[in-house]
Amino acid sequence: MTAQRSPTPPRRGYAGRTVPNIVAVARREFTWRLSTRAYRYSTVLLVIAGLALALAPTILSFLDRDGTGDRVEVLVGDAHPALDAVTALGAILNTQGSLVPVPGEKETAPQFVVVAATDVAAARANVVGGSSVAVLALGRSANGDLKFDLYTTDNPLSRRNQLIRQAAVAITIQDRLTRAGVPPVDQATLFNPPEFAVLPADPAAAPTGPQDPNEAASSFFVGFGLSIAIFMAIILYGQWIAFSVAEEKNSRVMEVVLAAATPFQLLAGKVIGVGALALAQYVIVAIPMILAVLFQSQIASLVLGGSGSGGLPSGLTIDMLAVFGVMLILGFGLYATLFAAAASVVSRQDDVNSIIAPLTMISVAGYLVATYVGTGVLPIDAPIVVALSFIPLFSPYLMLTRYGLGAATPVEVLVAIALLVVTIPLALWLAARIYRAGVLLYGQPPTPRTLWRALRAG
Repeated sequence: MTAQRSPTPPRRGYAGRTVPNIVAVARREFTWRLSTRAYRYSTVLLVIAGLALALAPTILSFLDRDGTGDRVEVLVGDAHPALDAVTALGAILNTQGSLVPVPGEKETAPQFVVVAATDVAAARANVVGGSSVAVLALGRSANGDLKFDLYTTDNPLSRRNQLIRQAAVAITIQDRLTRAGVPPVDQATLFNPPEFAVLPADPAAAPTGPQDPNEAASSFFVGFGLSIAIFMAIILYGQWIAFSVAEEKNSRVMEVVLAAATPFQLLAGKVIGVGALALAQYVIVAIPMILAVLFQSQIASLVLGGSGSGGLPSGLTIDMLAVFGVMLILGFGLYATLFAAAASVVSRQDDVNSIIAPLTMISVAGYLVATYVGTGVLPIDAPIVVALSFIPLFSPYLMLTRYGLGAATPVEVLVAIALLVVTIPLALWLAARIYRAGVLLYGQPPTPRTLWRALRAG
């Protein structure tokens, strides 16, 4: 009697364990990479580098200062300015543009010590010898205006030379006003900015975005900074995931893992695990940087002396931070999925950059358009810009910029977020098809044709 052959069971043994398998793969990726020395050392180095970047102005001021400040010698000669040039130059350089010290400010060690000199040759010798940093010689031009000759060993574009140049402009303006008969009391109010508001042409339309120019500038820099943060996370950690996939494929580990999990489960777990670890590092680095920026004035006053105040910039609101967080996670999830799928078709890690180059260019394009929109190079209400802000590959940059400048409503932001949420599972499905065939392709050139063949084979 011939034994009957049992029917082949359907391939549903691990398909029914989708969530547990994804969690298992994600946990394995997270814990294994977290335990590596490279991750721990890179996190520490990034925190140090981030703090140094955030505190760069305070650090540079601390390194540049000495006990008495930079010594600048001033030769008035026969110029006969309408004000005390030595006192005015010292006041301007040490009070950030004001001709007189600001009342109520705590006294601090001056950054510049301005003294009078009478001999140009001796003063220039002092600069060469290092006892002085610059010599400023005054004179009169043919039209009667003040003219200045600055003798220094610094580069013409150095910060110190630029500060002295700005101070010379302020002294020249005050000299002109005094010679024209404008009383010193009135001179202080001549350059006060007027009230200026930007209003919609349609009387029935409500103003959108910040109307004050200072608030608008702050909103732009906040949106610009947050767009840079998203761009860096996508490019840096997206490549991290891509190289991780290529590394495991090169070691043939995935061929073994695919016997216990579907390509979709393996891909989703890898993106979640490595992505969570990457975002954890990103948060660890970002929090000290944010705190350093927020409290930089207090830190500077503690280190350099003086008083300071801090707080959130005017454009950085709670809802803006919430939109940034959602766009960061969803945008990173979408790009990370596509990066992993593209990297699965290469046989060598050296080919990763070439296969993910199109995705990188798309990300760069979205970031650049958001930058051009924020700076006014492109109109923020142009139909193409509005349309691109809803496309998932561009919305993390463009919608964030439009919302920060008041050109996008909360409903538009929710629609863009919903489109991202719907697109990510579709991208996972598409990536899983490429991943299914790509992990078994070896020796194939990393071209769009290879991607298309992997997609059809999957």
